[in-house]
Amino acid sequence: MTAVRRPAPKPNEFYKVSLCKHFLSGDCPFGDGCHFAHGEDELKKFPKPGFGEAAAPGGEKELSENMFGNQETTTVDYYQGGVAGGGKPSPILEPENASFFVVRAATYRDCSISTARGEWFVQRKYAEAVNNAFNGGRQIMVFFTVGDSKHIQGASLVTSLAAYVKSADHKHASKSKAAADDDGPFCYRFQCEWYRTCELPIATALEAAPDLLLPTSSTKYCQDMTSKTGEAVMKAVWNSPLCTLYESWTGGDYDDEAMADGKNPPPVGEAILTDFRCPLPTEIAWPTMPGPGFIFGCNSQTMDECLGRGLFGLPAHMRITASGIRPGSSIFLYNVSEKLIFGIFEALTTAQMNLEPKAFSKNPKAQTSPFPVQILVRISLECPPIHDDDPVLNDILRARVGGRIGPLTFAQTEALGSLIAHQCGALSYMTDYRRGVETGALNVSAPPIALPPRKIGTL
Repeated sequence: MTAVRRPAPKPNEFYKVSLCKHFLSGDCPFGDGCHFAHGEDELKKFPKPGFGEAAAPGGEKELSENMFGNQETTTVDYYQGGVAGGGKPSPILEPENASFFVVRAATYRDCSISTARGEWFVQRKYAEAVNNAFNGGRQIMVFFTVGDSKHIQGASLVTSLAAYVKSADHKHASKSKAAADDDGPFCYRFQCEWYRTCELPIATALEAAPDLLLPTSSTKYCQDMTSKTGEAVMKAVWNSPLCTLYESWTGGDYDDEAMADGKNPPPVGEAILTDFRCPLPTEIAWPTMPGPGFIFGCNSQTMDECLGRGLFGLPAHMRITASGIRPGSSIFLYNVSEKLIFGIFEALTTAQMNLEPKAFSKNPKAQTSPFPVQILVRISLECPPIHDDDPVLNDILRARVGGRIGPLTFAQTEALGSLIAHQCGALSYMTDYRRGVETGALNVSAPPIALPPRKIGTL
């Protein structure tokens, strides 16, 4: 029986138009299969517009909108269990008789730990405000936002007074110069029950509640609000799709006291509301900017153009879907032909229309790209891709609907980035580097990766 051989891919004019960063550092994990040039002798000139427009006989067709799903599955309710308004109902039935606060967490990790342990720490002055409301018989709802994420991550109901915890009274531990730190250490703990975890854009919350004031490091870490504003934010949170605040990239190990073996499957659907997970104390994730990420798409014929131009694109109907992308967002590229996910890339721009009108087009006279929703990117971490059938990858993205291409929650973004960084060894490099910086070791070498050392050293 004669073996069927896969046809050779059509030559692409964007192949090896830029130098490989790994090769310049001394070692490229892709070897001869790398899309980037290994030395000046391999470097090709960037193609002129119109070059190589003719398609090879029997060659692969131009990228089509079909691989991006349709508007119904890519712009609405991205997450299973995330139908707007679904899930566990709000415990507050009389908002006018309730008190509302929004707190600023340092990291998503802090929020995920809170969901699993049912507690939160505040400074003394805010503990007094919480206790006054609690002693007055008022229900207290607390909303959570993380640093500069520009999102609200969920809501919990306070179930106890805030009590002083001596072991948490680190009066001189903080080196922060933020004005909000003048309010003292976070050594007052109250118990809380989380009712909803989500990723509500602050812009959407402000549309619902124009009087909403957010906590900042330059003002305060806990901000109260009127009952009217609190009710509006509460409705916006409950109309935001459900999502997890933590996803494991280690194959199912979670810090959950109810799971001694740490091998229970991750929560899906309604279980998101009750089966909260948080990372193990020893887990170190890849540095990820707060906020959602995004998976763009390409095929074998457009991948080198994406990399050569440093430009990714989406069909026009995904413009709203991509509106959450901002400079610094973590971006991934899914090759639908090879079923491989490449990363990690960093967005340099917001999503804009036709940054390069002729991109991804076979027509040299094109006035608009077939994929006009575009961003510029740079390589944050260059490493071998992950195949679509990877079991950990599928755990991380299990709640995605409408295909691989589209927005990611922060938890999915961080887990996917950590998985990629772990598999190529970059995560261990980063861990060793950070440990060396923290211990003051001499001659600490920065990891041989594209991510700037300043971002690693400031964790």
